Amino acid sequence: MMDEYYRYEYEDNGQYCYPHTHILKNKLDIRDKDELFKVEQELSSARYFEIVKRPIPGDFSLKHLQAIHKYLFQDIYDWAGEIRTVDISKGTIFCLTQFIEIEFNKVQEWIIQNNYLLDVDDKIVMSKRLAYLIGEINMIHPFREGNGRAQRVFIEYICKNSKHFDIDFSKTTKNDMILASKESSVLNYAPFEELLFKCLVDI
Repeated sequence: MMDEYYRYEYEDNGQYCYPHTHILKNKLDIRDKDELFKVEQELSSARYFEIVKRPIPGDFSLKHLQAIHKYLFQDIYDWAGEIRTVDISKGTIFCLTQFIEIEFNKVQEWIIQNNYLLDVDDKIVMSKRLAYLIGEINMIHPFREGNGRAQRVFIEYICKNSKHFDIDFSKTTKNDMILASKESSVLNYAPFEELLFKCLVDI
């Protein structure tokens, strides 16, 4: 199971993984996939609670998402916060490396055009906007690992910024998020809309 967690179908493993494995090179030089998974979760969770209390300021750009990712994974990966340099896929091919910045700029433009979702006070509308947003960011998949966690913090910040909603991802499951992500890759945002509606909390 842990092997599948780090494995991508379409990548040059040499840069990010130890030779002949799908285990990511890490600052602690952990070579056991189960131990790495456990330690990574513990360290990133501790950092997550820090940036919930003290949010990382930014303009909801790619640089902002990179700063979030760097903070979450600074203890475990040298490349925390850096855009991936290999093409990857899991069932579907994620954004090719040469287009990551271009595609994320489109996402940021959408956020700006929608006034950072500040005007959205309807829960159904908010879930639809967030479903589109997280679906697009997921397909860009800017990092070699840790995309989901960085994306969720990014979405939490968007919600807090709106002043109408908070969001509680503990009301869903990782499996539901994965299934919704797969559907959004074929432009079916309904599963994400339903999932996010359950997670949204009125302020």
